[in-house]
Amino acid sequence: LPQSRRVPAMPTTAIPARFAAAIVILATGAAATDRHIVHVPGWPSTPIFSAGVVTGNVVFASGVVGFDLTSSPPHVCPGGIKGQTKCALENLRAIVEAAGTTIANVVECTVFLATMDDFAAMNEVYVSVFDKDPPARAAVAVASLAGGAAVEFKCSAAI
Repeated sequence: LPQSRRVPAMPTTAIPARFAAAIVILATGAAATDRHIVHVPGWPSTPIFSAGVVTGNVVFASGVVGFDLTSSPPHVCPGGIKGQTKCALENLRAIVEAAGTTIANVVECTVFLATMDDFAAMNEVYVSVFDKDPPARAAVAVASLAGGAAVEFKCSAAI
């Protein structure tokens, strides 16, 4: 930028540390205690993580895999990567609906694949769920997923 359009850097002492947290809280529109846990009816509870957490006007869904969570014990959904993708996205739908919103309000997703060889097949199912104005997304391959799953989705939605 030309010298006349440059904004001088703010010294780090300009904003006291005690105010920095307040600024972050105000920027997100949520108070520190504005947080509640999402419970999906019929799903087993676990002390390890919550299905989702709502703060402000956003639900943060835990990672969902293609498991049938209504069976006892939960098991991997049949149908390979396409079946697991469909099942995982149904699980995501259950979380966001339990939080009071819809799958159409998902704003971002991170997709974890056990192998990038499944990328195209996963996308075939993904676009059938997010068929209009899809959320922002990243997709990565990982060494392995819980329970031998082929795919996991970590998403957030507006309420």
